[in-house]
Amino acid sequence: MLNEKQILELKRGRFIMNLKKIEIHDEYLSYDRDIHYQKLNPRQHFMFKRVLHGLKLYTKDEIEKMHWDKKRRIIKVWKRSQDVINRWKQKLCYNDSQKIFAIFRNSKLGKAFYDEPFYYMSDYNNKLTLKELGIQYEHLIVKFIAEGLLPKNFFDIK
Repeated sequence: MLNEKQILELKRGRFIMNLKKIEIHDEYLSYDRDIHYQKLNPRQHFMFKRVLHGLKLYTKDEIEKMHWDKKRRIIKVWKRSQDVINRWKQKLCYNDSQKIFAIFRNSKLGKAFYDEPFYYMSDYNNKLTLKELGIQYEHLIVKFIAEGLLPKNFFDIK
């Protein structure tokens, strides 16, 4: 039977393997505390949601009263965040497909697919959900900070 320390170590190992799978292990380790979406304060929550959802976060009245430049900036950041998410999803799908083609790398066709490097297709919108790829909001926050969509001091904002 495993003791509690061993169980915690196994959970930590599985957690780290998941971070490596979704390719944010290094970014995640740069923060010395646990990151939980539920523990964000209202300001942090609002900033994250604005990057993730853009103008959909506001009511029609708020959008009408908003300055045109602020709307433009919100849309610009939102589009960039969607591009980051789409690129990340495509890369994760590519990594999973490489595992499949590794089985067939001895055949001519399998080798052609296996040796193909990752290429981001900006005109293709990956329809898989974040949940299907194992991405949680905590991971998105770290990714957005690494991409410069959220400020570096995001976790210190009060």
